[in-house]
Amino acid sequence: MNYFNTSRANKSYPVTFAYLISGSKGDSGKLKRLVRALYHPGNYYLIHMDSGAPEAEHRDVEEYVAKDPVYGELGNVWVVGKHNLVTYKGPTMLSTTLHAMAMLLRSCKWDWFINLSASDYPLVTQDGMVSGLSLWLFCSCFASNHFNYNVFIKTLLL
Repeated sequence: MNYFNTSRANKSYPVTFAYLISGSKGDSGKLKRLVRALYHPGNYYLIHMDSGAPEAEHRDVEEYVAKDPVYGELGNVWVVGKHNLVTYKGPTMLSTTLHAMAMLLRSCKWDWFINLSASDYPLVTQDGMVSGLSLWLFCSCFASNHFNYNVFIKTLLL
């Protein structure tokens, strides 16, 4: 089952990220700011506002995503329709994360999953992450089913 329409998303990037961005009451502004800062056309973004947020905030985030011309054109930013009650650092957060991963796995192809809260903010550009993590995917750092940190660090520094 494909939860989202991904037919217009660009698939020509070497590394693709799938983001779960979670927020709660009072986080709608932070969520919008974070999506704007993180946005890259080759990635996928799933936004979850927990059930503790007022309905007005849920609508605010949904309208923001629906009305943005870039997000609408590529169709790679979505808002979770079913709002879960989330206790951060608890089993409900894990359940919400696993559910989001399952939805994204059924809907689009990605290389890395990143779970963020509305309070997070990126320190590295998306292009910087793509170049750094594409080395991780394509370097020969694995030997006998264990990770060779020395080879990875040398590859990363060169």
